[in-house]
Amino acid sequence: MILIIDVGYTAIYKLEDLVDQYIDFKTIPIFDINIEELKELKPKGIIISHAHFSIHEQDYSKFTEVLQPLLELNLPMLGIGVGQHLLGVCYGASPGYAPYRHDLVEIGILEDDELLDKLPDVFEMIKDNAGTVSIPPKFKLLANSDYSINEVMRKEDAPVYGVQFLLENSGNYGGIIMDNFVNILTKEES
Repeated sequence: MILIIDVGYTAIYKLEDLVDQYIDFKTIPIFDINIEELKELKPKGIIISHAHFSIHEQDYSKFTEVLQPLLELNLPMLGIGVGQHLLGVCYGASPGYAPYRHDLVEIGILEDDELLDKLPDVFEMIKDNAGTVSIPPKFKLLANSDYSINEVMRKEDAPVYGVQFLLENSGNYGGIIMDNFVNILTKEES
């Protein structure tokens, strides 16, 4: 089972539909998180959803206060869209301005990683956000685009990932990345 943290995403059902194709899930609204209850659920990993706000324009501290204890669970994590931004600032990244984009963007892979297995070196994904984050300390940059340096990042010593684009809106390539993440969870478990 994977835990989806809903940051207030109006299309959370799309993310749930994608995840459900690969693994069982439970969705919890971000402000309903109870760390002791989460430990009892024994999730294999955590996904932090997208949301419709810009990290560089909003006080995000109420979100990071709730997310910070999740980092101590040492579970594989995937932040998507604004979920990537929040995960990044939890690990020390700086938020930055990036103009709002709602379209297909070409993403170029810079470094091989199991999250990006089975993808071409350049692939297109849907973006639907504004803002960005720097690469946090002890993270590697895995992919970028002409619109964002940080399209995909990974913690150097753990399967903690952030992707700037929306897997649930990006067709087959989004499905491939979700499948890869679920395979990472299975590998971590054994």
